[in-house]
Amino acid sequence: MNMKPIITGISTGITAGAIAYAVSTATNKEKRMLKCRAGKALHAMGDVMDGISMIMK
Repeated sequence: MNMKPIITGISTGITAGAIAYAVSTATNKEKRMLKCRAGKALHAMGDVMDGISMIMK
């Protein structure tokens, strides 16, 4: 039995649950900050992926 897909699924579920809880209990100001930080995190991950693809070429 391959454990990697199971662990990935569990960690994804935990992350999604934590995000849903954080958004549901946050105030309007905190929700705006969450959106801002999420946008910055996605931008940073895009830069990392670009860097990795450049290294692999």
